[in-house]
Amino acid sequence: MNGDPCAQEELAVGWAMHSLEPDEEALVRDHLPACPACRSTVRATQEVLAGIGGALRQEQPPPRLRARLMEQIEHTPQEPPAHDHTPRHAAAPIPLRPQHRRRTGRALLAAAAAAAVLAGGGYLGVRVNQLSNQVTASEARTNDLNTALSLAADPSTNRAVLRTDKGDEVAVVLSNSSAAAVVPKGLKPNDPGHVYVVWGASTKAPVPLAMFDVRAGSTDPRLLAWSSEAHKHTTFAVSLEPGRQLPPEPSDVVAGGQVAPA
Repeated sequence: MNGDPCAQEELAVGWAMHSLEPDEEALVRDHLPACPACRSTVRATQEVLAGIGGALRQEQPPPRLRARLMEQIEHTPQEPPAHDHTPRHAAAPIPLRPQHRRRTGRALLAAAAAAAVLAGGGYLGVRVNQLSNQVTASEARTNDLNTALSLAADPSTNRAVLRTDKGDEVAVVLSNSSAAAVVPKGLKPNDPGHVYVVWGASTKAPVPLAMFDVRAGSTDPRLLAWSSEAHKHTTFAVSLEPGRQLPPEPSDVVAGGQVAPA
């Protein structure tokens, strides 16, 4: 920062972020006109946070990516489930945004971290950590959507629509020999004490294959730990189970369905 350091700079950061108590706000408001160092801190904090806000918006996956995934699920012809072992190549995922934009977001976070150090940490340092976590989560979401789209576009991927006893479509399972995903379309969010389990139901006794969670307000695909043995199943079911481990048998089956024919 310009000028000599001031003991009130940390409060100046909080003032710029609108995160002070009323008495602290009044103190800083009276202090700023007479303190160039704190005014500089306020300007720097506002500029950095404004830049980070723009970077986070850039990191959000574009709506067209999920729309493309759903279109691929609904309209891509499927091959017969098990007989053709000819290797095929998955379609390349949609290129989302130039990589330099992600680097810009990281650079802004680095700038915010530097500003936090110069301002004595505190409020800005905590906010930088929060924003960094948001960027990381957003990148992970984009990667999952890209992976699911690539899986859906692969002609060798099997697709099974899972329906309730009433015929309501609540999920789609995408499966090939090395990867799988479930796309929740009507499953209720589970609490931390429960988990959804995908079952292979092609055998006499159902086989637990993978677990996944459904977050409130999200219909993003959930990637599954998969194997060639899991992929051999052509009938799937989903159950909601207590705990966080694969059970030996399902308790509350919510939906089931078979692989779509070619």
